[in-house]
Amino acid sequence: MQGLRRQGRAYALQLLYQIDISGQRDETVQELFWKESKASPRARAFGEELVQGTLKAQERIDALLSEALENWKMSRLPVIVRNVLRLAACELLVIGSEPHPVVINEALELLREYMDEESAKFANGVLDKIRQTGGEPGQKAAEAPGEPTGSENRAADTPSEENG
Repeated sequence: MQGLRRQGRAYALQLLYQIDISGQRDETVQELFWKESKASPRARAFGEELVQGTLKAQERIDALLSEALENWKMSRLPVIVRNVLRLAACELLVIGSEPHPVVINEALELLREYMDEESAKFANGVLDKIRQTGGEPGQKAAEAPGEPTGSENRAADTPSEENG
């Protein structure tokens, strides 16, 4: 059985996916989603916190993710990957109630469940850049000595559905 926070993240991903596809952000759509879901009250509360935090900070989150993507556009990412990145960025930068490695690992687990390992690897790199910059626009991630930079490792860092 999944923990309540993991369930909340999965429900939040489903709702953000629906919002992203339909373009409908109003509370009626969200309330209908939660009514039809089988989320426990605690999983729902955490899921709602994630969705609201993500939607309220989406402009900032998308700007930070766009910087971290390097040569990718948010619009070119698969919808699930895009929304997992948004959720994790919200947890890292807005909510901040979990240690960064936990948040990143949970995002990777969602991608392994709903997408594949390549998408998880891609997201790991993006989220690590967000973590390293502390969520400040224009900040460059500190690079570890001897690690590849730029496009040297690009082939292993792309989501499997589309290339940008």
